[in-house]
Amino acid sequence: MKWFVPAGLLAFAAACATPGYDYVSRAAPNYPQALDYTDVVTGRFAGPAGDIAEQEFGAMIQTAELEGRPWFNMTGRDRPQGIYEGGVEVTGYRAEITYKRVRRCVEYDGIFDCERRATVEQRCIRDIVDVAVTAHLIDYASGRRVFTSTQGGASEQQDCFDISEVWGTDLPEGSFGPTEQEIYDPWAAPYGLIAQAVPAAVAQFRTDIAPYMATFRAEIVAKPLTGEEAGDPRFAAAVKATKSGHFIGACAQWDELAITWPSAPGILHNQAACMEARGNLAGAHAQYARAAELARAIPLLKDKDAKPIFDALSRVSRGRYEDGLINRAQSGGS
Repeated sequence: MKWFVPAGLLAFAAACATPGYDYVSRAAPNYPQALDYTDVVTGRFAGPAGDIAEQEFGAMIQTAELEGRPWFNMTGRDRPQGIYEGGVEVTGYRAEITYKRVRRCVEYDGIFDCERRATVEQRCIRDIVDVAVTAHLIDYASGRRVFTSTQGGASEQQDCFDISEVWGTDLPEGSFGPTEQEIYDPWAAPYGLIAQAVPAAVAQFRTDIAPYMATFRAEIVAKPLTGEEAGDPRFAAAVKATKSGHFIGACAQWDELAITWPSAPGILHNQAACMEARGNLAGAHAQYARAAELARAIPLLKDKDAKPIFDALSRVSRGRYEDGLINRAQSGGS
């Protein structure tokens, strides 16, 4: 199993509530069956701006990469493994109407010569269009639908119109009055706004159709779970180092603590978090399992205190499974 962990991205985000180590690794698509289709083409997308959806989907397939390498082969355009096709639907067309005051020049003597400035009240109409793009992966040989996914997108456009000039007052600039809402017939949505919304929707299919790089967090146990952990000042020091973003020093401390206290579940878990962030998922998995076994034996242990241990087991198990799927797809397996 191969995990891609750039050193510059292996860092702790101090602002988060639960401390841990962030790293970047491979993730399987939301529809794992897509891994069996690395030679695909784009078919027809019906509906308004369907041609835009086709172009965007085709471009996404051509540029999809994993660890810097193209994912799709696209060698059999006459007889590909699969075809992506679908449609575009306008799901909403509405307007938000607001009012504001602005002070500006209202009379000019020349191009840059302002004769008179005044406060002008404006009515601003923001048109908003929501679209839903649906894509089906069709097996070319059988015509079977492999999976269907729908993603949404939106676009907006605002225009402001002068409605009155305010005389003899010192009213402040800015918004005033309530916001009004109007709902229109989706069939009347402007084509330009539909065309602008479609690319945002299509871009979201990237994690549906191919593996991708994602950021994960290996969380640590910040509260001692046993007396040995609470009584060793190095535990608190390693937690503090983690919160400060000192990854190397913190992990070196967890390694030393694990030698001193080989049956302390919090320490073993935190050492496993370092293994996970370094890319040793097999070792981390075994260590997390050992920490979980020890944690279960602690009387009256609160669920929230043990949560990082059991969450880690689930996360790493899924990560190893997904990485295996990706490896098999890369080697031509099913």
